[in-house]
Amino acid sequence: MWTSHGPFNVEALQAYGRQRQAAVDRWKLESKQMASVMEWVDSALMSPDAFLLYRRGFDAFMRSRHDYVAVAWVGGPDVEGLDLMCLQFAPLFEEHALPFRVFDRASAALAWVRPLLFATPATAALQPAPDARPRSGCGHG
Repeated sequence: MWTSHGPFNVEALQAYGRQRQAAVDRWKLESKQMASVMEWVDSALMSPDAFLLYRRGFDAFMRSRHDYVAVAWVGGPDVEGLDLMCLQFAPLFEEHALPFRVFDRASAALAWVRPLLFATPATAALQPAPDARPRSGCGHG
């Protein structure tokens, strides 16, 4: 579970990449299934250059990992740009067949993510999404 305080520029995304790799190394996650729950604070906005950097890093991360099973975002209507960034990120996650949903509460996001960590690919799509709320076409709730 990550907490992100935006908005984000290239330098922030570079720091994020280092922190993600440090977490993988620290918790020895290289051979374990994993999912992300991203709790957004203040702003989810990022510059176009930062999004391009994120996309490149995420594509490389997904090529190296075949056990990344889901992404959940947590944020309310007070998070600047969450709907806009959701529209940017949803196609990226879809390209990698990565389930993605947006939630108002972290507890609901965790309740959706946890079963996916133990599901087979065939049953993952059948998992219910408690309290998921689609945002401008994002999510699958």
